[in-house]
Amino acid sequence: MKSIRQLSFLEFFGYLALILGLIIEGYALISQPGSLVGADNMFGGAVVLALAVAFLHDRSLLLRLIIIGLSTLGFGVFAYAYTRTWTWTTVVALAVLAFLVFFFGLSTDVRRNHSEWPHF
Repeated sequence: MKSIRQLSFLEFFGYLALILGLIIEGYALISQPGSLVGADNMFGGAVVLALAVAFLHDRSLLLRLIIIGLSTLGFGVFAYAYTRTWTWTTVVALAVLAFLVFFFGLSTDVRRNHSEWPHF
């Protein structure tokens, strides 16, 4: 019989935040796209996804990058809905992306795992 690996509380909370953040952002995209209420919902989903990255910090690099990308997208949609300019949307999205990548130490993970990548 295959043994099931138990999740720690932090991993469980991280996966719960991931699922909740995806549901909130999905609802915001479907229910009221382009409105300020939809943008507020996207902001809430983006914050929850950023929490998911914090609690899933020891998971795979690809999973963390996908979650950070979705969180950045949520912050970008929020910025665009309130400013209606692509300049501020880009500035906010890049600032959030840089903050999340730096804060969660992804650059050190990439450097550490670089020696394990296949070289062609």
